[in-house]
Amino acid sequence: MNKNTFIPVGLGVLIMVSTSYAQTEPEKNVKAYSCDDCNYSEAENLVKEKVPPPVECHSKPSSSDNSTDTRVCYSTPVYAAVLNESSGKVWGIKLSHSHQGERPELMELQTSPYEHPQFVNDAIRSGYEYTDSLIAHTEKIANNISRTFETSKEFNDWIDGKAEPETDEIADSNQLDDTLCAHDNSQYQAVKALTSGEFESNLQATVNEQFANFSGTSQDFFNDLDFSTLSSRLAELDYNFTLSSSDKNNTKNVSFEFSGSKDFPSKNPPSKLTYTLIPKQSHIDVSLNPSLTHIGGYYWSVLAKPEVNKAELPPCTQVALKDHHLMN
Repeated sequence: MNKNTFIPVGLGVLIMVSTSYAQTEPEKNVKAYSCDDCNYSEAENLVKEKVPPPVECHSKPSSSDNSTDTRVCYSTPVYAAVLNESSGKVWGIKLSHSHQGERPELMELQTSPYEHPQFVNDAIRSGYEYTDSLIAHTEKIANNISRTFETSKEFNDWIDGKAEPETDEIADSNQLDDTLCAHDNSQYQAVKALTSGEFESNLQATVNEQFANFSGTSQDFFNDLDFSTLSSRLAELDYNFTLSSSDKNNTKNVSFEFSGSKDFPSKNPPSKLTYTLIPKQSHIDVSLNPSLTHIGGYYWSVLAKPEVNKAELPPCTQVALKDHHLMN
């Protein structure tokens, strides 16, 4: 009976290959990394930092009461690969420890070149090509959607295509200095968007509609690169590889700036909502980034804290928070 093995690639993307083995041999579990442009020595240092072989120790009977350390330690070699994305060169590297069966302080980490099969190197190149394409596509989506709202009408048009009914109603301005907290006020618009489930739902839908223009799934992409042959070869020989993209800027931010109407100028800088796009295998997750979102000159990561004295906030920020039940 065949067993399905999932190979994590890049941004949490999974490629499924079929294998009849429950566990691969150490040299068939390849840990892959990439660099923009590095030499072999730098690749060695990279994998030494990322995947040193774990050391396991156990005690042995001591022949002397004066012995201070009776442990014996062993490690299993790790087989890694580093792709130089500038040149396309893939270096295979074996990591191991010398002095097996000794105390841990006597064991030394060492590396040596290791020749992975060509189809493994091809799979690593294909995996990183997919990862880079997904990152670039996510950035393009963020740039397409980021925008500035000048009025509340533009804001409502973006949500559902319907303008908000015009109203002369504004908040009581007797205590608000020169600022009138109408719907076109920058702070008011931003708080309304932040608390609107419709706004975030529309953002999620818009992002993933554009994401659908990508190749769809990792399997579709790899098929275009003849990955089916690589996948079959991996399955046949029970290879398993993991591509790490931890050093890549995988997430991208989409921003919405609320400048407010010129009829209702604000003394504070334009408010801005920032959402982080997190690419997954079949979609993109969207989440508010409180550290990059600011309203009335205050970051949301600060405003959201219950201990912050809201009475010190700009007047229109207070009005917006009260109207949207975020402040008593």
